[in-house]
Amino acid sequence: MARKKRRPKKICEVCGKNDVTLHRHHIIPRVDPRSTNTDDNIIIVCPNDHSLIHSGEIIVIGVYQTSNGFEPLWFKKGEESPLAEKYWKVVDNPLVITLKAK
Repeated sequence: MARKKRRPKKICEVCGKNDVTLHRHHIIPRVDPRSTNTDDNIIIVCPNDHSLIHSGEIIVIGVYQTSNGFEPLWFKKGEESPLAEKYWKVVDNPLVITLKAK
């Protein structure tokens, strides 16, 4: 089965805005030796959502295959995760560990 590509990266993959300059956010931070520049580790976000991710208000837990192709899975701080932690692709993401410790 061929791997479906992610949707065009012309909109924020969190809020859907398309009228702003977009940023590439590495799910596993670039300082981590496991980090890559592949679609599996990068989501495209607007500047506002990028700030919210880095401040811990939005938690990105990985990129997953859906019927629409590969999509990022995320949730807001204080909300229940849409996926049990044991299924997270990036369980030991340093940002996620930091958030859990608080």
